[in-house]
Amino acid sequence: MKTLGLSLALITTVLVGCATQPSPRPADTAPGAPVVHRAPKIAEIKELAGTSWILSTIEGRPAITPPEGWSPLSLEFGAEGLRATGNAGVNRFGGRYTQYDNELTFGPLALTRRLGPAELMAAEQLYTHVLSRVTAWRQEGEALVLATPHDPRAAVFERVKPASAK
Repeated sequence: MKTLGLSLALITTVLVGCATQPSPRPADTAPGAPVVHRAPKIAEIKELAGTSWILSTIEGRPAITPPEGWSPLSLEFGAEGLRATGNAGVNRFGGRYTQYDNELTFGPLALTRRLGPAELMAAEQLYTHVLSRVTAWRQEGEALVLATPHDPRAAVFERVKPASAK
């Protein structure tokens, strides 16, 4: 009986001690701690269908800034998941694409046949050449990265926000 009394007294002391101790607070919520603004969570992209992108770098160099009146180099994946279109510099292009997990390939791309400034024509030739060699894609933050067999960052794109999200 004496042991039971000691056990109850010990349990009571432990419970009371635990109840009176303030629970520890994370450092960023302690009184007087600076307010930390967390970056919004970036949505993970599983499917490219229905997304639009602007080229930011190609083969490690910044994408060409088009002269006034010309559109930036772009890539749009159709919502149905079959067709890719975009602006190659001077001309528009379109063709089929295939995505399986992180594998990505483009079929032959059809281009319109306009002429334009020499620097845009050269950028167009490089861009369509890189697209024809793409084998994989991945997301880095909010960027889309296309890889070829010899360049894991052959083309990097910034996402175009839908009109409703702007």
